[in-house]
Amino acid sequence: MRAALILPGLVLLTGVLFLRSYTLAPAPDRRGGTTLQLTWPNRPVFGSPRAECLGTPADEPVVPCLIASVNRARGEGIALIQLPFCATCYALSERIARLGRDEAAVQARLTQIARFGW
Repeated sequence: MRAALILPGLVLLTGVLFLRSYTLAPAPDRRGGTTLQLTWPNRPVFGSPRAECLGTPADEPVVPCLIASVNRARGEGIALIQLPFCATCYALSERIARLGRDEAAVQARLTQIARFGW
């Protein structure tokens, strides 16, 4: 009986390793939302396009980075569920993105990103 429960449990845990999400804030030109998808575990569990663009140089334009990040997230995975915008997920992705980074540089970059509605 135990062996019959262990195998489905291992399959479920393996699937959870590949479960990721990304959140886009609503803006005048797009609907916001949270997408749960199966993809390689090379991103944080809760992510946003902004997280990838925080480490780029301050003089580099931010919009191409944001668009490329969203395209990568959509292209690399298999979307399982599209949910409405989740402010908690958005805030969590921002906190995860800030970990281990210079706070002043991150805040300056987030201010620059916020000007474009991301």
